[in-house]
Amino acid sequence: MLPKAILFDLDDTLFDHWRASSIALAAMREAFAPDLPLDLFAERHAEVLEQFHTRFLAGEFTLDQAREARMRALFASFDREIESATAAQAALLYRQQHQSNRHLLDGARDLLDVLAGQCRLGIVTNNSTAEQIEKLRALNIASYFDTIVISEDVGVTKPDQKIFAIALERIGAKPYETVFIGDNWTNDIAGATAAGMTAVWLNRDGQTPVPARPAGQKWPESRANTGVSSTAVETIHSLAPTTSVLAAIKTAFEKRTPGVEKHEQLETLAS
Repeated sequence: MLPKAILFDLDDTLFDHWRASSIALAAMREAFAPDLPLDLFAERHAEVLEQFHTRFLAGEFTLDQAREARMRALFASFDREIESATAAQAALLYRQQHQSNRHLLDGARDLLDVLAGQCRLGIVTNNSTAEQIEKLRALNIASYFDTIVISEDVGVTKPDQKIFAIALERIGAKPYETVFIGDNWTNDIAGATAAGMTAVWLNRDGQTPVPARPAGQKWPESRANTGVSSTAVETIHSLAPTTSVLAAIKTAFEKRTPGVEKHEQLETLAS
């Protein structure tokens, strides 16, 4: 039995961000720092990308400012100072390569084709509105979705329950009628689970879940949603074959345990 609605993350769940980023990073390194080892360059870039993406989402930078600051921080991690103009050039080359290498994950379109018409589909994603809309246009998948909720547009980011509440309200489904599919344990899986949904975790590279919170331990509010047991979540390692993904969705949905109080609380958050 399929749920009434399925919500997806976008980056590295439907869109192969890792592939596009890897190609863009290799091109940018070749142009600006060919002497640096690619593996270490990629590792440092992943660190600063996460850092400045978080700061962009918090409103500290515009997207262009975050991109340039990320490049300066990347080169600074190798004790190299670059001027603002060079940082802008590096950021532009990275972006051009990233945009020209946008592809769906294997199996993504086949999965959407099968689900279309059988249940309501939506996207919940953290990023700039213009960036994500452009991705959806380039990937030609926007028409599959009944709602697209982007953090910049609604003013709240995953894993905050409010962004999931907004998506559920727009798509016309209750949490217990919905399955969320995403790749990020904290933002997608723990966030959706805390919002009352069941989740399917796309774990392509053998990540380890954030451990459940020990009894009696209090975490800051920003981490309150990370204490979900991995045993309660269905895990897939690819979107292909479609039959395997459908089986995981159905299994996750069938073992859900609705809690009326949580659902009512979520509806209050959305109002």
